[in-house]
Amino acid sequence: MSTSTFLPTITLLCRLLRQEEATCHQLLETVHTERAAIRTLAITEFHSINCRRLAILESLQSLANERQQLVGELARHYGLQPGTASIQECLDRIQDSSADDLRAVYRSYMGVAKTVRDEIGQNVVLIEGIRGVVDQALSTGAPVSPVKDLYAADGQAIGTGRVNVLIHQQG
Repeated sequence: MSTSTFLPTITLLCRLLRQEEATCHQLLETVHTERAAIRTLAITEFHSINCRRLAILESLQSLANERQQLVGELARHYGLQPGTASIQECLDRIQDSSADDLRAVYRSYMGVAKTVRDEIGQNVVLIEGIRGVVDQALSTGAPVSPVKDLYAADGQAIGTGRVNVLIHQQG
């Protein structure tokens, strides 16, 4: 790749990372909306939240595919394996100041992406906590079933147990 096509690749990569960062902010807003719905147990809102999340994730996947192509171009330019080189490896190889903006944009994007990951993790903890409370509530005083063909959560056959924590073999 010549210098004349190399600089536009860096510019395109900066633009793409900014788009990814903006899309991550949209995902972050969706995660916060989801958290509010989890806290209030607003089950009817989950469908629209999940639809929004899916559209955002599809957009992120499309942007990631474009980014990988540009990273491949940079990798070829720096003698790295185009299919396996990461953007960080490319940034480590770029020695001139033309990539300073790219480094800053990449750091910012990675910061937002990590925040999204952490926020999603918090939602998972909330959901698991609610699930645990519901499981406890369902198993309190649950009748014991003497029916055959019952299986525990680990797949082991058992003869009796609480109905709500067993799986009955059907057909």
